[in-house]
Amino acid sequence: MHNISEFIKQNITLFDSFYNIYLLGSILNANRIPNDIDILLIYSKDSNKILNVINIISSTLETISGLPVDLTVLSIEEEIDTGF
Repeated sequence: MHNISEFIKQNITLFDSFYNIYLLGSILNANRIPNDIDILLIYSKDSNKILNVINIISSTLETISGLPVDLTVLSIEEEIDTGF
């Protein structure tokens, strides 16, 4: 988890396109060995840039962690509608 936190801190501008970022799942439990990294990204404005940033975030996190990355990306409206 330390590598992931450091990556986010060092690359915070990558996340500028997103309104909120949530780290979820087994990666948060210090007593478990995580099998993947679950991240929920909430965006406020649809943009072609978001797709590129999502790919960069995913591939970089997979490289530094050695774990698969499961990104869920929702608009603010979708977050409200789904009650996530």
